Amino acid sequence: MNVGFDLDGVLLDSASDLSWLDRGLDDALAELGIERTEANRRKLYPDAIADLESVAEEFDVDPDTLWAARTRNYTGGKVEAIRSGELGPYGDIDAIGRLLDETLFCVSNSPQEVVDVFLDETGLDEHFAVAVGRGHSREALDRLKPDPALFEPVADVLDDDEYVYVGDRDSDRQFAVRTGMGYVHLDRRERTLDDAVADIENGDWETPEPSQSKSS
Repeated sequence: MNVGFDLDGVLLDSASDLSWLDRGLDDALAELGIERTEANRRKLYPDAIADLESVAEEFDVDPDTLWAARTRNYTGGKVEAIRSGELGPYGDIDAIGRLLDETLFCVSNSPQEVVDVFLDETGLDEHFAVAVGRGHSREALDRLKPDPALFEPVADVLDDDEYVYVGDRDSDRQFAVRTGMGYVHLDRRERTLDDAVADIENGDWETPEPSQSKSS
């Protein structure tokens, strides 16, 4: 069986302290000559940047220039935080060890460099057959989950065996729908990775239907 994991919120605890994010976005604002304020930073947060054209218009910056500065500094700040230990895995990451007889993969909306560095720093890289993150181009924004594009490199490498995916957002559930995977939801406010792994071990996962998903 092929078992996949999202990164942020599932394996990597990147939201408990957002200092790394604020530093990276401040660097992007400074590069663009825009005042470094909390309000301006928040316009570059992951959920806000989906409307890149409007943000660029508000800042009076070319959208390509804005995205290049944002993604470069965001990626660099996150990679540095992982390497320094400021960002790290959740304390229950060892639960993955119970699944080493399965074929493991990771698909994340985080940049590819972030995924690679996290797996390398944790030593999980030797256990994951495929690890897929987003690219740096503006076009990459249109290929984020739940779009099935990030699944294509996984399907190219792995066989047609059963797939199960562990995520923490409705977009992850939609991703499972669009790629035909089973799905295990991990809300860190209520459950642990141990719980999610137990669901996989017991065959207790969702087979979500399109009607169950809604836009996020």
